Amino acid sequence: MIRRLRPRASALAATALAAVLGLGGSLAAPAPAAAAEPDPSDIVLVLDFSASILRDEANRNRFGAAVERIAARVDEISADLVAGDVTVSIVQFATRAANVEGCIDLELLGAPATVARFADCLRAIATAYRRGPTNALTARIGTDTNYVAAMELAARRLPAASLRPALILFTDGRHDVAGVPVSQVQPARDRLFGSRSPFALLPVGMGIAAADRAALSAGLERLRITKDMPACVDGATFDWPQVVFDTADEAGAAVAVALQNATCTFTVAPSPTPSPSPTPAPIVIRVTGIRLTPGDGTIQLAWAAPASPAAQITGYRARCRTGGGEWIEAGSTGLATTATLGGLANGAAYDCEIGAVSAGDHVSWTPAGSVTPVGRPAPPAKPAVEALDRALTISVPAQAGVVERYRYECSADGGATWTASTETDAADPSEQIGGLTNGVSYVCRAFATNDVGTSDASAVSDAVRPCSGVLECNPLALPALGALMALLVGGLLLALFLLYRGRVTGYVIAVVDVVHTANIGHGSVIGFSLELDPATRAVTGIVADRTSKADVRIRHRRNGMFVVRDRLGQHEVAPGDPVVVADSVGVRHTVVLRAFETNAASRVATRR
Repeated sequence: MIRRLRPRASALAATALAAVLGLGGSLAAPAPAAAAEPDPSDIVLVLDFSASILRDEANRNRFGAAVERIAARVDEISADLVAGDVTVSIVQFATRAANVEGCIDLELLGAPATVARFADCLRAIATAYRRGPTNALTARIGTDTNYVAAMELAARRLPAASLRPALILFTDGRHDVAGVPVSQVQPARDRLFGSRSPFALLPVGMGIAAADRAALSAGLERLRITKDMPACVDGATFDWPQVVFDTADEAGAAVAVALQNATCTFTVAPSPTPSPSPTPAPIVIRVTGIRLTPGDGTIQLAWAAPASPAAQITGYRARCRTGGGEWIEAGSTGLATTATLGGLANGAAYDCEIGAVSAGDHVSWTPAGSVTPVGRPAPPAKPAVEALDRALTISVPAQAGVVERYRYECSADGGATWTASTETDAADPSEQIGGLTNGVSYVCRAFATNDVGTSDASAVSDAVRPCSGVLECNPLALPALGALMALLVGGLLLALFLLYRGRVTGYVIAVVDVVHTANIGHGSVIGFSLELDPATRAVTGIVADRTSKADVRIRHRRNGMFVVRDRLGQHEVAPGDPVVVADSVGVRHTVVLRAFETNAASRVATRR
């Protein structure tokens, strides 16, 4: 990367960064004998965003003010900086280092939009300092201070062929990252930049406590490099004698001088700049009567305008944040004294501030206290219900969150309508609902309410019936009594059965092939054989036969049914139903059996 500054650009750029130098006029360079054309330069501005700065409100505001002052000067001299042959990159670091998005390799020569972008980058950095630590920033670069990571990333932004490379390190003078001891800082510096010539590493330390100043100053001095950097003015020596500064003005001026000396944009003596009129100190204005009202994901803020000096107020701003995170701002409210912030997290505590805006857009912030947004409650748990005489007792478990009252509703038609209801304080959620009908099945549900609204309905309770008396209020008592009665009846029936079993049974009539009828006896086991004509095999008679050789064996059951067994198998038939049986030679016959209670007058012969 070889760039040459045009002769006219040299003079314009000289005037430009001389104006930036106006932040600290005591550091002006001597007038040259003649103007000299400077070499192109590459600058990396490395800014410390570690927790040791961001968690100290006063310290981070000092860093923000220093960077803001430089940004303001860049805007003022934008036209002159366009003539400067300078490439600028901005890097921020803590545990890790990262390029500032959109603020890398900004080539200012002939590019007004890029110069404006440089000023915007500085202003965004100043805002980031004032905002303090955020979750996004911490996730990106961590919280510790790691000079090694900062130098390694800066080295990648400085081209090897650069004629005037410089690294300006804006820090509070600490290196305290786990895993990278301070003893590695100096070797890392030598590894990255020890062989480069020319090269400048210019520390700008600020916010160092008096007790730590000597040790941290010595560390920054050891970090400083001004190796072979030619002077920007004939006869002058490139030098960086001071590394620690007490105020934001001094530190801002030091950064401006570092840019000036590294880029050789001050090659002629600047014309005397009139001292600006001192800026009057802004007036601190405090609002009063602040009221915070939480809502569902919202906070409503209201305040009273101060009686004096109310005439100097040009508007108000309101903002809140939770857990030290980023501010959520309602923006300018004009002269209205109310604001509403939405999109907040219910259940999280927010710290709020009201800002009174005066001349020059100066904001005086007044702490407004803490408030927690709340939404309507979650549905209660399933209610527990207990039957009473024409009433129910209903309750729900204690519920987390803001609940002021519970409302109970009960239904006698399975939830089609909810005709019985009552309310109770959340401190005592148990309540009775009366005027119900005994013996009717009821189900109940619950709602939780607060100032924001009413929850959805709970799950429906188990069904329960109001009642009076032992049998009515104990549903199991009636079935138990029924079971006892059934047992007694069963015992009685068993006794009757045994008596019935012991009695004499009636006789059985068998009808074969419709035309042959015989009384085959009585009892549970009976039977008969068929008498056949030897020639024709036709049935000529029926003989009762209880032996195992009978053609047909019959079991007469107590239920009146007959079990018939023959050569064809076993059949169960009812009295009067026909059944087909086979005789001793296999001829089939139709048999109908009937039972009678008394014995017949005549009996057929029984084979013994």
